[in-house]
Amino acid sequence: MSTRALPIEKSMSVTEYLHTSFDGADCEYLDGEIVERNMGELPHGDVQANLTRLMWPLRSRLGIRIVTEIRVQINPRRYRVADLAVWRDDNIGTGIPQVAPFLAVEILSPEDRMVRMTPKIQEYLSIGVQFVWVIDPEEKSALCYSQNDRGGAACEVLRTQNPAIEIPLSQAFDLNA
Repeated sequence: MSTRALPIEKSMSVTEYLHTSFDGADCEYLDGEIVERNMGELPHGDVQANLTRLMWPLRSRLGIRIVTEIRVQINPRRYRVADLAVWRDDNIGTGIPQVAPFLAVEILSPEDRMVRMTPKIQEYLSIGVQFVWVIDPEEKSALCYSQNDRGGAACEVLRTQNPAIEIPLSQAFDLNA
């Protein structure tokens, strides 16, 4: 199926959303409403690229699947877009993944606010995402959430279990790492 770029309308059907590509960043779909995401700036893109580069060698060793800017279905009427999502294997369907990732990463843009990010984090956890990392490039800090710590905590090491991934937070910001 082909997609088409349209001016952003504030509401549309799920079917129309799933067959629409948006100019710039992909939009989220929340109960019939199109919600624009803040466009990342250089620090956002650098962190996203660094994390992808740091995790890519783990793909063959751990069997994980790493995807950037991917739609994640929360329920039939809600789709979020993760900056980075990781699955335990390639058995996730085609098109929009049919299973929740085990890790979702959100990288804050300067306009992002935690009051808008918190519902997204809780939605990820509600569908079975095991770990959520929220990274702030400006503050060079991160909050790590999990099924065992839904309130999140500041973290200096970005970590998952089963499979075990450990990335010192400083490496997410290091352009030379």
